[in-house]
Amino acid sequence: MIQRLITFVVILSTSLISAQKKTLTHADYDLWKNITDVKVSDKGKLIVSTIETNTKRGDGYIEIYNTQNKTKFKYPNGYNTSISSDENYVVFKKRPKYQLTRKEKKEEVKKENRTKDALFIYDVKNNTIYDSILRVKKYKMPKKQEGWLVVENFKKVKKRIGKKKNLSEQRNDSIDSNAPMAFKQNYALVYNLKTKQKDTIHQIKDFILPEKGKTFYYTLKNKKDKQKDIGVYEYNLTSGAKIAIDTTKYIYDKLAVYKDGNQFVYLSAVDSTAIDSLRFEMYYYKNNKLQELVNIPDKNLRENWELSKDQTPFFSDNGDRLYFYSKPKVVYSKDTTLLKDEIPQVDVWNWQDKLIQPEQKSKFEQLNKKAFLSYYNTKSNQYVHIQDHTIETLNFDKNKQQQYIIGATTSPYDIMRSWNYPWTKDYYVIDTNTGNKHLILRNKGRQPVLSPDGQYALHYDMKEKHWFSIDLPALKKTNLTKELDVAFYDEDDDHPSLPFPYGFGGFDSKGNALIYDKFDIWRVALSGKEKPINLTQNGRKNNVEYRTKMLDPEQKNKATYCNKELLITSFDKMTKASGLYTLRKGKLIEKIRPSGFRISSYKKAKNAEVYSYRKQNFTTFSDLYITTNTFQNSDRITAVNPHQKDFKWGTAELFSWKTYDGKKLEGIIYKPEDFDPSKQYPLITYFYEKRSDSYHDYHMPRPSASIVNPSYLVSNDYIMFVPDIVYDEGKPGASAYNCIVSGVEALEELGYIDRDNIGIQGQSWGGYQVAYLVTVTNKFKAAMAGAPVSNMTSAYGGIRWKSGLSRAFQYERTQSRLGKNLWDGFDLYIENSPLFGIPKIETPLLMMHNDNDGAVPYYQGIEMFMGMRRLQKPVWLLVYNEEAHNLKKVKNKQDLSIRMMQFFDYYLKGEPAPKWMTKGVPRIQKGKDLGYGLENTRASSIMPSSNE
Repeated sequence: MIQRLITFVVILSTSLISAQKKTLTHADYDLWKNITDVKVSDKGKLIVSTIETNTKRGDGYIEIYNTQNKTKFKYPNGYNTSISSDENYVVFKKRPKYQLTRKEKKEEVKKENRTKDALFIYDVKNNTIYDSILRVKKYKMPKKQEGWLVVENFKKVKKRIGKKKNLSEQRNDSIDSNAPMAFKQNYALVYNLKTKQKDTIHQIKDFILPEKGKTFYYTLKNKKDKQKDIGVYEYNLTSGAKIAIDTTKYIYDKLAVYKDGNQFVYLSAVDSTAIDSLRFEMYYYKNNKLQELVNIPDKNLRENWELSKDQTPFFSDNGDRLYFYSKPKVVYSKDTTLLKDEIPQVDVWNWQDKLIQPEQKSKFEQLNKKAFLSYYNTKSNQYVHIQDHTIETLNFDKNKQQQYIIGATTSPYDIMRSWNYPWTKDYYVIDTNTGNKHLILRNKGRQPVLSPDGQYALHYDMKEKHWFSIDLPALKKTNLTKELDVAFYDEDDDHPSLPFPYGFGGFDSKGNALIYDKFDIWRVALSGKEKPINLTQNGRKNNVEYRTKMLDPEQKNKATYCNKELLITSFDKMTKASGLYTLRKGKLIEKIRPSGFRISSYKKAKNAEVYSYRKQNFTTFSDLYITTNTFQNSDRITAVNPHQKDFKWGTAELFSWKTYDGKKLEGIIYKPEDFDPSKQYPLITYFYEKRSDSYHDYHMPRPSASIVNPSYLVSNDYIMFVPDIVYDEGKPGASAYNCIVSGVEALEELGYIDRDNIGIQGQSWGGYQVAYLVTVTNKFKAAMAGAPVSNMTSAYGGIRWKSGLSRAFQYERTQSRLGKNLWDGFDLYIENSPLFGIPKIETPLLMMHNDNDGAVPYYQGIEMFMGMRRLQKPVWLLVYNEEAHNLKKVKNKQDLSIRMMQFFDYYLKGEPAPKWMTKGVPRIQKGKDLGYGLENTRASSIMPSSNE
């Protein structure tokens, strides 16, 4: 009796507290903000965070945190931040207020006259704004040089005489019609951070800054002749001198500078009456001398090749090589006697094409600009061509001068990519000193990784399921893992194709490779002469996944160390909790104890043991934490969404059950925070492959791109269930039923689920499974499917329009998991297609399928809709115009969120039906009446309309 009384008091207290909170509505999405960018200064003194409204319908801010004195500075609408190398200044752009921008758009203020971004400079020592500049387009600041930056400003706007001043006009940024031509173009300011002095460069076109040094380079544009440039120039920061390098050419483009500023290169073209016939040359500037490196025609290029105008040259790290691009000349046999409207518009599909026409269309710009790499040796004046048309891609570190690099080609296997997976390539070792190449890997699915010393490549062979090293000078392969009895491939992969490896964890401080099995990290010597060592040892025993971090953006393949100890993250497969360790003399030293959170987004100061990271769970937004004492303690330095406390939220818990065929699975249950186990709640089930590892994820209330939002659902007294799914080959539909419906029925046994009010929702692959399930079960009272495949026979022969790829490989080898082509597995395609089960459907279905869907053909949703309509099954189809697979535009996301929840509220809560469900939205009312209005009465069902 006493225990029952205590339970009653606790429930009552929770209910009273919750009753004081607000329920989330669709109008609340704009309140939530997200951290979109974090920068840590090289010495770790400053952490700069950019916080923006998640919907972009509102104002954000930046926060600057000083780790030394723990002071914080906040400024509204800041973004695009940079920290000076001496840590004395933070430079950022500031957007106009959202409501001002919205008002200007509504009043149709011309784009050039709208309020522009401003530039602000923050003084770190005095914790205050130091200076600002209006109407800024962009700015650049040297990476390693102190004291200056270059700002490009929009041209000054014209004065408006006798009329009301535009909202955007500023007194200091307006000119009269008689102003010099120079003020009628964008201009640049060379800004001295210490003195605030500015030097103006009028008629700016482009500029490039070296990492350090006392010079930079720029080009000017001629306003009178929009196609012609004025010239290319050097700016001397010591004297302020502007030195003309060349003013004789028609166009100057693709500026590149060596990191110390002493070498500069650009492309230029002589005058031409037709812009598309411009032929470019390359010029090299050093020690005040200009040298033409590639001209027209040029003996330094291959015969019948030309310089490419589409890629920017670049220097090697030591400056000895200037890399540039060229390509074979193409001559078209075009009939110039035909008028434009006499030229037929036709795509010619040929069965022997390497790439089908839609893929060629999707990659048109890439294919049209395809060029090949060479370099000019700035010391020996020699040219070396390291790539030809047989090598499609290169794998090398552009910041290093490596003798051996990897080249690859897909050409022998391009046709098979339409149905085969993984996609494979041939790999070559290229000696960059000579340009000679040797085939080292044939028909392989994983790209090799170059070692830091450039002598080896690390490669995972998907067929042999082992890691290999390749001695690049000797062209010798060595199996590094053949003696180990653990799998380095994904043991749980249920696709009918070769499994991928667990991954590569970077190279350690001695150049050894770090590779993963399912749980542990292994160290392997690339020479193969040392026995591999399991560094973490207890991962498999404790069901904990250990992984390294690679936090240096300039050395992306090097593992990160904390005080010379390897940094290692952990993820407990049972609790889903994250932790952090270092490896000290073979033992794991705990830095962050695993608890009920997911920890992610680590960043490290380049030259200090200062780290930032983010920490979250379902009830806790992923705010930013920092540590300056190697994780002895950490401080939370942001509080981005404090208003969450005013809203009803919920809880998340793990749930396990057995499928009908005995498999043990996991899922996540989301419950309202005032959950009462004696009540019965409507349930919405959402799923996509395996999601239980996301148990500690925070779900920001936001308008939906395609799926239901857990935070919104629990705040509105729904329970949400997210089950994991595993698949049997050839049976994706039956596998979904086996996992999802068994999970829902196991959940029903807990007693708090209203069995009569259960809904289901999924998008894409999840949308397919929703469409399939309603053909084989009446368990669900309402269903919503986003972008579902309804007919696998027609989808198999379809195209992924965004990429231009055939869809066949998906059905045979990847997500659809059928494992056979259409002809060998025809029964499987029919059996798993929702279209053929439409007569059995009794569940009302809402679909979204957009007319610019680049992943699942739009006609798949139409086939499902037209079939249900023909048989008079309740069905609705939302088609968002010019939208992709998942919605991009906030206005459409908001609309989907409203309609999807009106649909579920009607069927699962008995709320009034909206008019768009009962009467539709006629075309003539599109954009005028959205149909959100609710009917006056609650109907028990929406009956099919009679034919009149």
